[in-house]
Amino acid sequence: MRVVTEETLTLIADLDFLADVYQGLDSAPKTLPCKYFYDEQGSWLFEKITQLKEYYLTHVELDILDHHIEEIASQLGPNAIIIEPGCGAGHKVQKILHAIEQPKAFIPFEISGEMLNYSVNRLSGLFPHLDIQPLEGDFTNEEVVKQIVSETNLENSSNVVFFPGSTIGNFSRPEAADILRNFKRLSGSNGKILLGIDLIKDRDVLIRAYDDADGVTAEFNKNILTRINTELDGNFDVQNGFKHKAIFNEDNSCIEMHLVSCKPQSVTIAGRSFDFESMETIHTESSYKYSIESISSITDEAGLALEKYWCDNKNRFALCLLSV
Repeated sequence: MRVVTEETLTLIADLDFLADVYQGLDSAPKTLPCKYFYDEQGSWLFEKITQLKEYYLTHVELDILDHHIEEIASQLGPNAIIIEPGCGAGHKVQKILHAIEQPKAFIPFEISGEMLNYSVNRLSGLFPHLDIQPLEGDFTNEEVVKQIVSETNLENSSNVVFFPGSTIGNFSRPEAADILRNFKRLSGSNGKILLGIDLIKDRDVLIRAYDDADGVTAEFNKNILTRINTELDGNFDVQNGFKHKAIFNEDNSCIEMHLVSCKPQSVTIAGRSFDFESMETIHTESSYKYSIESISSITDEAGLALEKYWCDNKNRFALCLLSV
């Protein structure tokens, strides 16, 4: 195993990224945090995934918004500050912003600076009179959220945290409760959270959604290796060394995404080597699927009340309204 030198470390811009990669690849089984999917390329690939026919989640959630937007807007109330962690391109939030009465401000909260800039520019054109206050940072980090709440005085206003998609399912149940506590802080006094959850359904439908025929999800999964090569001086053989695999974990009711080593190999990252056996995997993401009862237990743990929820006509997806 090569030693990581001080000279090597000075070339690495994001030492937290490096530390997380080292920790994940030192573990058994090997893992990588899914938040590192979302550099500029990863964010665009995910936007492409949302347009795939197999990826039902986006189409179904937009359909729920279209059918129930008036009731949802009424529940959220007028003059709201809308905060969207992981805002992406902002396609869904524009439906909320159009529907509610006189939104006071929109705060996109995004880990990818490039995607944040795109979202701000796009929504500024659609809502020229709306006060947009972008925040760049990691909404999963409790200290980051506490600092933002303190600096922006959000705790003294009643805000709506909009967290669509199934991103909450990317985290274990204890982690999901922690993230909902972060959202509770962002929502301020008497605030609300509008949360998207993917419901339990046929496993074949789930597998197809995470292993599409066009290979876009595979490219998205492998992009984390490309990031490591580019940003952390890695030498993964992205094209031929690893393949994408999606499986359904029955015990945990979740889809798991893995990168499978195609051969015995050694990979070097910032001067440190990691060995892989043939067919050994890196677990990159979990996507938990919920029932209304199971999400209720997590919201209770986070100190939130499930007030109401809206489903599509096939009960594939739900938008849940939580109150502080």
